[in-house]
Amino acid sequence: AAHQKSEPTNLMAPFPRMKDAVIVALLCISLHMTKTDAALQIGPLLSTCVDSCQRGCIEIRSVQASRKNKALAVELKDKDDPKSALTEADGAAQRAIVGSLRSVWGKNLRIVGEEDDDEESTAAMEGMTFEPPRKDIFDDDFGETAEIDMSDVTIFVDPLDGTREFVEGRLENCQVLVGIAIGGEAVAGAIGIPFPAGDDSTEPTIVYGLADVGTGVMGAPLSRGPYPLDRNIDGVKYPRPHIATGDSTADVMIACKESAIKATGGSNVIYGGAGNKILAAALGEVACSIQHKFGGPWDLCAPQAIITAMGGRITDLFGDEISLYEPDSITKYRRNERGYIATPPGSDIDHDALVALLNREPSVQKYKDSIN
Repeated sequence: AAHQKSEPTNLMAPFPRMKDAVIVALLCISLHMTKTDAALQIGPLLSTCVDSCQRGCIEIRSVQASRKNKALAVELKDKDDPKSALTEADGAAQRAIVGSLRSVWGKNLRIVGEEDDDEESTAAMEGMTFEPPRKDIFDDDFGETAEIDMSDVTIFVDPLDGTREFVEGRLENCQVLVGIAIGGEAVAGAIGIPFPAGDDSTEPTIVYGLADVGTGVMGAPLSRGPYPLDRNIDGVKYPRPHIATGDSTADVMIACKESAIKATGGSNVIYGGAGNKILAAALGEVACSIQHKFGGPWDLCAPQAIITAMGGRITDLFGDEISLYEPDSITKYRRNERGYIATPPGSDIDHDALVALLNREPSVQKYKDSIN
């Protein structure tokens, strides 16, 4: 698959000259792990995830370009839920990302994608050949770091976060998410923005990060944050602080929005896509982002690592640490239904105070009881 190559630029905390911090962070992660021959280092792994994320963006843009000549094929995984839309863009992006990662790391690397159940797409990937992604993007930044047992690593892929928004043409909400979890913790990741300007007039932007180390950007310069989006800039219509949510009409979300607005004097701004909401918080576009449930760990792994790397905070709706990246986290424990609250560094809304405020709401307590 053809893909654009570009060099990284710094966004907030710089990667260059961070080798000591990376070594310390990765040593802490790997203390409990047993080294085997199937070991890897975070620099090359993150590099391949960034490159693969960029390829996913290109596939999505290609499908969007084809919509000018033919209708977009859309399938609903749940016929009663428009948010379950699946398009050819989802499949093409997942094949590009997973296929390229497999080409360099082989089948021993655990990769969990949102569209793994798409048997037709998976079968098509088996007959494809992929150019290996770059492993050297961060060579000058990290150098040699602690080795990590591959069995402790999981890559979580959401090939098109915001599929419904893609179908509806709200392209600015769409993202490609490639996250790295090590030992059950979100450690690093890449967020691809295929349409930074809401159309195909600019090249994709890739925001990447390593928790406790820093973040950076590849591709088109990031044109967002730390100020509201243009559509939310009117201070009379949208007084600050801004509280980002989706358009859910669930009782728990109505209660959260009303409680936060009443307490802060702010306003609700609507964002599509879980990753997009969390990135909005990380960049300081909004004072907080709230969502009561999401699809799975592929929605949160990359954004969680990046907001943490930027100095922000993210917990579940009830104030507990995100615990999502181990087997059975969804099927047995329904942890995706615990949602999240994300706040940027220096937010006008104190994270812990917001958690306490929302959890005094009867609808929030009722929702919590329903999933426990």
